Amino acid sequence: MTPPSILHEDDDLLALNKPSGLLTEGGDGREDDLEQIASRLCGKTVRCCHRLDRLTSGAVLLRKTARFNAELAALFASHRVRKLYWALVEGPWPSGLNRIETMIAPAGNGVWANVTAGGKPAVSTFRVLASDSAHNLSWLGVLLKTGRTHQVRLHCAHAGCPIVGDPVYGNGRAELFGLHARELRFRHPGTGSDLKIIAEPPAAWAPVLCTLQSDNTGGD
Repeated sequence: MTPPSILHEDDDLLALNKPSGLLTEGGDGREDDLEQIASRLCGKTVRCCHRLDRLTSGAVLLRKTARFNAELAALFASHRVRKLYWALVEGPWPSGLNRIETMIAPAGNGVWANVTAGGKPAVSTFRVLASDSAHNLSWLGVLLKTGRTHQVRLHCAHAGCPIVGDPVYGNGRAELFGLHARELRFRHPGTGSDLKIIAEPPAAWAPVLCTLQSDNTGGD
């Protein structure tokens, strides 16, 4: 597994590019997780401000000190952190579908579901970045308006275009998992400046994105 790379660091904050397959937190003594790796890098206890699924790669923000705990919690709770994901999905994305709103609820054993009642509202917006009819793939930019568990995965499945390699809501037969936390944007609670953190996707994405970009520019 590729080790996480540093995307941003200052006296209070650390942002890492989490590889697919690594837990964000909760590894304890059973396995390594991102918090443990970050704590070793910094030589002190570091905590995650939010989570990514084990299979999802990309930008994760961590706090190195307790100085802005309340402010950071408020940023995430009030959705003032702009979260942009890249998604590789199966099939052509439905024309004109740029927003999905469902209710999401737990379905047991770590699985979640879109439901008609009894769940929490979940809203995502979508933009097609490229598509490849020959390989039956679409590349999407996804903005989260809420932060429900498995939200992007469930919304893509709801549209009939599951995430590539998704073992729960798709067919799971792929060498990569097609969901990546591409960008975090927010106002730094200490400096007040706008902070934009960008994470490059895993190396396994490169040939797929190259094919998609080539198909959409008329190349071979």
